[in-house]
Formats: sequence, C-alpha cells, structure tokens
Amino acid sequence: MTAPNCSAKTLWRYRELLDEGLSRRRIHHLVVSGELRRLRKNCYVPEAHWSGLSNVERLVLQAQAHHHSLIGRDTVGHVYCHETAAVLHGLDLWQPGNDVHVTQPTRTSNASHGADVRNHSAQLTEDDVVLLHGLPVTSLLRTAIDCARSLPFDRALIVADQAMARGVTRRAALTAVDLLGPAAGVGRASAVLAAADPRSESPGETLTRSRLLRFGLPQALSQVEVATRHGRYRLDFAWLELLVGLEFDGRVKYFGAAATDEVLYEERRREKALVEEGWTILRIEWGDLFREAELEARLRGALRRAASRIAA
Repeated sequence: MTAPNCSAKTLWRYRELLDEGLSRRRIHHLVVSGELRRLRKNCYVPEAHWSGLSNVERLVLQAQAHHHSLIGRDTVGHVYCHETAAVLHGLDLWQPGNDVHVTQPTRTSNASHGADVRNHSAQLTEDDVVLLHGLPVTSLLRTAIDCARSLPFDRALIVADQAMARGVTRRAALTAVDLLGPAAGVGRASAVLAAADPRSESPGETLTRSRLLRFGLPQALSQVEVATRHGRYRLDFAWLELLVGLEFDGRVKYFGAAATDEVLYEERRREKALVEEGWTILRIEWGDLFREAELEARLRGALRRAASRIAA
C-alpha cells in the first residue's frame, strides 16, 4: 500500500494510518523513503502535498498538525499567537521563523508540545480569540500587538501595516498596548504601531518606508496620485514639493511578475508621462533595500539635485 491519498485529507494521525490498513512497518518505510513526512509525533503529511506548499502555507499546516496531534489529549487550553496567528490570518511575513507559537494561561514546558513550539503565557480575553481554520487564534488586533512586541522592527511593521489595512485602528492598538502595563516589548510595540501605514501594498513597500524613516530623509507621502496626459498614476512614495517619486518593484505592482513586452511598454509610457510633468522617478528592487549606504546616497543625491533644479 502506498502513501495515503491526500485529495481529501492532508494530515494523518498515526492511528488513522493504521485504520487505513497501513502496518507499522509500512508507515516506517514510507517515512524513510520520503513519501510520508512526519511533521510531529503521531502526525504525518504526504510529501507530495508538502513539497507543493509555500513557506507560509507550511507554517499554517504546522499549526494544524500541532492541533491535530493534541486530539484526545488532556491539555491546557492553547491559542495560536504571534507569527503563527499572523499566517493563519492570511498575512504576509518576511523571514518567518519555523516555530509554532501558542499562548496559554500559564507557561508550560516545550516537552508538552514539542521542540518546535514556543510557549507564551497570557490571560486572553474573549475578544482576543477568534476561530480560524478550525483553530483558536489570537484576534488580528492582538496578533499585531504580539508581533510588534516580539519581532524586529521591520518584520513587525510588515504585520502592523497589513493589520491596519484590514481594519485595526492605530488608536485601538496603542490603547491595547497601554493596557498591558510594563510588559516586555511595549516600548517597541508603540514605536511599530506609531509608524504603521495601512496604505502599504506589499512587504517591499513597508521595508522601503522603514528605510526612509531610518535614513532621516525629508518625509515622503505614500500612494500619491499624479495627473498626466495619459491619465492618473499612483506613486508608491513622493516628495511633492521636489517632484521626486520612488517606486518599489512597480512592474510587479501594476502588471504582474512577468516582464512581457506589454508590461515594458506600459512602464515606459507611464514613466515618460511623469517625466513630462517634471518628475524624477527612482525605481528600487529587493536587493537595493539591503545595500543601505548605497540606497541612502542615491536618494539623498536625487533629492539634492531636485532641490537645486527648483531653486535655479
């Protein structure tokens, strides 16, 4: 008998595999041969299904596997939180970890869940918990706050931007942080939430804005519409008084990832129309974000030249 058919089911407990007619020896052989992946004790997934998942989809499945493995066991009520809650809410993450995060009323040892589980202790209210994918998960508001308290600034800001775009208000988030009192990470959370912008349309745009803040450049406006003879165009960032626009990966944003002839034509047409209106357009990609000294020099130079041109 081969690995179980995953068309209707992806997660299998050990007992379920036995009930399907697989012997203990056969299960062991499927794991050793790579046809079946052991996600955690007593919980398996067909490798063919696992290999087709993105990193974020795998994090979702790991949380479901954790929950699945606890069926029938006496456990203290757990709620999925932090980055695990973020992916269950469908948020994009940058450089996510591999751990499953759970919150319980009291801290327990990892041995009760598994080495890949991060335990957090907190007294959650009824409003702090929602049901997603059949799992108890912290609310979007609580998830944004937990990530803002625990993640590095850039990664936390990506979560906060998306949470606010989906309805979490800055006032509600900052109020909730204040109510935590002198808890760990509240200062960092306040800084992240104060900097969040629901207009950000991708993690790349969020990281770009984070760089602009860190460089201490004159403040740029986000998502600025500009009228041209070909219609209105929207710039990711703009310094209106200097007529300088900054675009992060505009090709992907407007036309999809494939650089077709039509895509390239529309980009050239769009940029020419903006230049005709007196704009300087800078384009950056992922790699530029991690050559910070070079990027800062490039931006400062463009702003300086634009200011000199206007003053002349």
